[in-house]
Amino acid sequence: MISMKDEFSLEAEFYDKIWGRYDYDADVKFLEGLFRDYGCESVVDIGCGTGNHAIRLSRSGFKVTGLDISSAMLKIAKEKDQEAKIEFIQGDMRKIENLIPKGQKFDAAICLGTTFSHLITNRDVQAFLIGLHKMLRKNGLFIFNARNARKIDEERLNKLILDHMIIREKLQLLLLFYNTRHTGNRNVIVWRPIYLIKKSGKVDLQIREHKLRWFQFSRLKRMSIENGFEVAATYSRPTKEEFKEDKHTEMWFVTIIK
Repeated sequence: MISMKDEFSLEAEFYDKIWGRYDYDADVKFLEGLFRDYGCESVVDIGCGTGNHAIRLSRSGFKVTGLDISSAMLKIAKEKDQEAKIEFIQGDMRKIENLIPKGQKFDAAICLGTTFSHLITNRDVQAFLIGLHKMLRKNGLFIFNARNARKIDEERLNKLILDHMIIREKLQLLLLFYNTRHTGNRNVIVWRPIYLIKKSGKVDLQIREHKLRWFQFSRLKRMSIENGFEVAATYSRPTKEEFKEDKHTEMWFVTIIK
């Protein structure tokens, strides 16, 4: 089993600076529509990171719980949650049933960004889905996204690529990344973000390494069904554009607990 506990302390510091341009509002608008269609009021955000989805949903009137393995990410999320309405829980998503108070159930769950891709093995996926199923009410929603293995970008493998350059008053950050295919599994990418940080006149080099799994659509759909999640729809993005395996890099699953 993989260990994810201490991987994200550096990423937490720069996460919102790097991903601040991402359209979280579009995601939340999409989610809100589905939640209201299915009568969902309580939501657990799995892999909530610094709280960008969770806080927006909370401000829209949903009762939100945020779960993340990184204490550094959660510290920032709590600071951003000025209304202090969100319950944040630290822990491994594969052990979710041990993290949520006994008897508590949610109307909906979301797992967005690259969170699901950190489930490298089928055993990881199954452990998570089994635990999550116990945390959701009957006919509850589970919405998650994952990367399509048929569309792994070969052009971005084995190349050093400039991803972001961020300059602030007292911070200069150059972020590059280098991706390789994991030798043990062709659908697993080893993502290596390389941080060059200039702070207080000194330059610090930090390299991280994360394994991320890209999924075969048919296998992920089958695993969802086998673990009690009926697949209601699959989209290519949070706009209800139908997912096509030979065309789209990203797949959004909308599933219902049975």
